[in-house]
Amino acid sequence: MREAMTGASGMVNARDLGGLRTTDGRQVRPRRVVRADSPTELDPAGLEHLVDHFGLRTVLDLRNVEEVSVDGCGELRDRVARYRNLPVHGPDRQRLDLTSVSPDGSMLHRYIGYLAESPDTIVAALTELADPGGLPALVHCAAGKDRTGVVVALLLGVIGVSEEEIIADYAETAANVDLLRARVGRARTAHARGTAVAELPDWVFAAEATTMRRFLEHMSAQHGGVVAWTTAAGLEPAVQQRLSEILLEPAH
Repeated sequence: MREAMTGASGMVNARDLGGLRTTDGRQVRPRRVVRADSPTELDPAGLEHLVDHFGLRTVLDLRNVEEVSVDGCGELRDRVARYRNLPVHGPDRQRLDLTSVSPDGSMLHRYIGYLAESPDTIVAALTELADPGGLPALVHCAAGKDRTGVVVALLLGVIGVSEEEIIADYAETAANVDLLRARVGRARTAHARGTAVAELPDWVFAAEATTMRRFLEHMSAQHGGVVAWTTAAGLEPAVQQRLSEILLEPAH
């Protein structure tokens, strides 16, 4: 059973990866990794929930340097033992959910762009999560949908979570789209660039199962699968094994 992160008030797209199932029937351990939107709006109760109740130790911030500088990190950064800024970006090195829209009305090409432009960062993030002393960990970007969605999908693929579970986890964001659009519109970076968030097409904020399914199909067709891509990108087999050992319940 997956644990709801309703106590993390001030976040609108946070969830524990615990409970997701692998192809051989094992489950991801609860209270190991949380995926989320930016923690900059956490209120005191939400902060207490993550730090004291959940026991959070590490924050992996996938936003770019400008977002971190302009939007800030909130109080959470100073309340955890480890904070790492590991920017994930595509060819334009910008926050891709707020730049020019795709001609095909899809986020897929942006996700593929992360693979081409940020392999070292992605490997660094996965390697951080393989350190049991740094767990529980929170992985976030601005909305917790695109950059976080790709890194989490690769993490889950490495440890053998089934594609259907990866797709379903990604699609859970769909219920939070209206809240995400509102909070992205409040971000200082949006105002600094003069971005009219209200005018962006709905698909920029969408989290459709089809998008993640196509991404995983791309991984298989073009790279031989998630494990093959992460290995080629530099994720050591020993780290992959350690991820499975510390994130999955033991086999029965």
